[in-house]
Amino acid sequence: MGSAMEWLEKVFGNGFSVTFAESLEARELLLRLGCDAESLEMIDQEDAEERQLDDGVTMIRAGVHGGWAYAVQAWGTRVFEDGVLDVVSAGTRAVALVSTETIPYFTYRENTEEVCGFDPGMPWIRHGSDPDRFNALMSEVGLDPSGEAAGSGAVAGMLVLAERAFGLGLPYADVVEEELLGGVVPE
Repeated sequence: MGSAMEWLEKVFGNGFSVTFAESLEARELLLRLGCDAESLEMIDQEDAEERQLDDGVTMIRAGVHGGWAYAVQAWGTRVFEDGVLDVVSAGTRAVALVSTETIPYFTYRENTEEVCGFDPGMPWIRHGSDPDRFNALMSEVGLDPSGEAAGSGAVAGMLVLAERAFGLGLPYADVVEEELLGGVVPE
């Protein structure tokens, strides 16, 4: 089944959040995620993680790939804080992929409305205005919408689903080896 984003689980072994927003620029996505405009700077992954650890801040980095802005956060889940996904998805389509030590989660929104959201480990429990929209594709990628637990392949299945449903991807070199625009969410 393989995912072009499978490296996320290896690089961000302690968890990650990736947020995609169609037709936005990286700066706009960071601002919608609540980053302070004054904090925006070009920063690489290693320095961003050090700032997060040393300074105790929420650091998010962003870029653009395939017509979608993407934002990557190591360890944290800023995108799931109250109201953030509404702001991110206002006037556009947004996909959030989260994998933490406790739970993975997939959500797709159109103009603030959750269309389909679910825990890939329990894909039969779905939410949104069209919770069955991806059922056929979910079955293809090992996320059984009828009640079979995905087990250890849950996050991989979620990543492949995002790729196939929306054509999403993350360039490894850009995210891991290069500087991206990054910002800090104020406390």
